[in-house]
Amino acid sequence: MKLRLLLLLSLLQWSFSCFSVQAITTPVVYYGKVLSGGKGIANVPVTDGTQIVLTDDKGRYSISSTSNAEYIYITLPDGYNIPMKGKVPAFFQKVPAQPSKKVHIDFELTPSSTDNKKHVLVVWADPQVYFDEEMPQVQQASKDVKELLATNYQGIPAYGIVCGDIIGDINKKPSYFAPMIDAIAETEIPFFYVIGNHDLDLNVRSNEHARTTYKSYYGPTYYSFNRGNVHYVVLDDIFFIAKSYLYVGYLTEQQLQWLEQDLKQVTPGSTVVVATHIPTYSREARRKEWGKESTMKVMNNRSHLYELLKPYNAHIMSGHEHYNENYVLADNLYEHVHAPLSTLFWQAPWACDGTPGGYAVYEFDGGKVNWYYKCVGRDKDYQFELYPVGASRNKKEAVVANVWNYDPTWKVKWYENGIDRGEMTRFSGYDPAIYEYCDKNSSTFKHKYLGADITEHLFYAVPEMKDSEIRVEVTDHCGNVYTRKMQQPK
Repeated sequence: MKLRLLLLLSLLQWSFSCFSVQAITTPVVYYGKVLSGGKGIANVPVTDGTQIVLTDDKGRYSISSTSNAEYIYITLPDGYNIPMKGKVPAFFQKVPAQPSKKVHIDFELTPSSTDNKKHVLVVWADPQVYFDEEMPQVQQASKDVKELLATNYQGIPAYGIVCGDIIGDINKKPSYFAPMIDAIAETEIPFFYVIGNHDLDLNVRSNEHARTTYKSYYGPTYYSFNRGNVHYVVLDDIFFIAKSYLYVGYLTEQQLQWLEQDLKQVTPGSTVVVATHIPTYSREARRKEWGKESTMKVMNNRSHLYELLKPYNAHIMSGHEHYNENYVLADNLYEHVHAPLSTLFWQAPWACDGTPGGYAVYEFDGGKVNWYYKCVGRDKDYQFELYPVGASRNKKEAVVANVWNYDPTWKVKWYENGIDRGEMTRFSGYDPAIYEYCDKNSSTFKHKYLGADITEHLFYAVPEMKDSEIRVEVTDHCGNVYTRKMQQPK
């Protein structure tokens, strides 16, 4: 009986060793200092991507982690320059593939000579380069940023964020990640990066393996940093389902737990900027057509992000949709969905909603922020387009304005021969320029599925006289007034 029991126990032990599949992890302690000029910096958050600890008064930290950690990284504190390595922010260090039980990692920061209370943020979305001939247009956009900053923001520090889809085709070799880093560096400001669905590795077995190439260029896919009175958070809201190119918008529990810890370091009432690729909200949600939302186009567990952001004045920056849109989600919560820098995948001068190729500019002063959309190659006051009677297929009898950065706080008024006719009427339809362009040129597009799409930031008015002068006056959220006028034909 005793021998039989021993044989049974041996058999069970053998079966578990042969058939039990478990991740092999070992405890690892990561420790070190965050220094500036040899002196420790206190209260700097240090993370392994799961937990966050603060440095002590001598800049020391220690994290009891595991061998599964990929990076040890910090939340860059205000008052110090952004360290750069290979033209990319270097707030992280990759840990050894097979770490010992204790690993020493230090961070060195340089004090900043500029005050970030006032600073500028430039946001690009979806540059999405597929071909060599598109790179000069990216460089032109970088030149445009550089000229804008030199002309309008002398002496004011500036930073950038790319809201994902940096490249178009992850399988194309050599990768466009490196030339994109070089082209964006021509702005001469530090740019931070968000991972997009086009930046994921395909043909992998799970979501966890889809970021290998991206990480080799940019490091962690979620992190935070501080500039002036603003706390910035970059999140990875793409969950790859490992079937073809399919994914959903989703924040993993690990990120949510990390974000809870991250935001505990931020004073309630502060301004928090969250950058993602996939938007949290949608036009369908705004119309309360919840069942029409695509899981690939929104962050499906957004309500939990909103809950974490309740104590703050929060702005969410996103892209992905290839149109410009704004959502006022609450008194303290605003989402900016950015039009693509790549317009209609570099095949037209406008995106599918008629927004010209460009980027957003945010002006921070303490916790306050103003913003506008900057079209590449155009003056910063170019904020809408005006079309004559007959141009719009949806409103042939009307003059039509496309106000691409509109939100409900804006006013769109019109005047006929100097007479105030009141506000124009908002409607959904096709922008005349991009619709006509696609109608004439779609047969030459490299991507045959492209075309114009309906937008909700159009406005119309029907003139009373055929040969009248029409003037449209648009007032934005902070009181800036933009004007365009045209003479109607007789």
